[in-house]
Amino acid sequence: MLRKISVAALLSMALSGTALVIAQKIAKDLDDAISEASIWVGWKPDDSLYPKQDGKKALEDGKTCIDKIDEALSKGLAASTVVETQKGKMTIAEAREMCVSVRDAGQKVFGDLTAAEETQYEPFRNVLSGDKLSLYNDRLKKYKVYGLGGRVLKTPEAYRDSTLWCTTGVDREGVVPVWSVDCWHFKGMTKVGSVESRTGTGDQAPSSAFR
Repeated sequence: MLRKISVAALLSMALSGTALVIAQKIAKDLDDAISEASIWVGWKPDDSLYPKQDGKKALEDGKTCIDKIDEALSKGLAASTVVETQKGKMTIAEAREMCVSVRDAGQKVFGDLTAAEETQYEPFRNVLSGDKLSLYNDRLKKYKVYGLGGRVLKTPEAYRDSTLWCTTGVDREGVVPVWSVDCWHFKGMTKVGSVESRTGTGDQAPSSAFR
């Protein structure tokens, strides 16, 4: 025998179905995270002018995507939900696999390039200690360092033996260029006093500024 279903019951069923569809519609932040990660699929460091920075970005975008997907799944999003990406349609489960591969690829590129970069600093770290080592690691390892009279310090031994470390730069945004010099003094490996700064007009600091 067929049961009679009231209009109210039918409406209730329809609304329930609609609610289910809405619940499975992915949030914008999740959609954005998946899209951002999909950009890095197939990316290679040789394709980039800044491979280390891009590797780090791929790593971060992959991790963000995974976190967003895991959060959505924990709140009831079905792994079979289909999402549109720059690489075409895929399920949430497939999108997560994609984001894992992006994260891992980014980690490898960023990690390898960081390790290679750090290797060049080791000869300097091996001969420095105390304040000199701290200043080198925290601020100066990527900068050209000058000694007395503006002589460039090139070797680890020169860094170790010099009682003066200076950096210099030129600000050309004004009407005339302005040079600046920052200098640190040392006794052995210990810093003496605070940094001394000097400025003047011109494209290059004179040798007398390095003192």
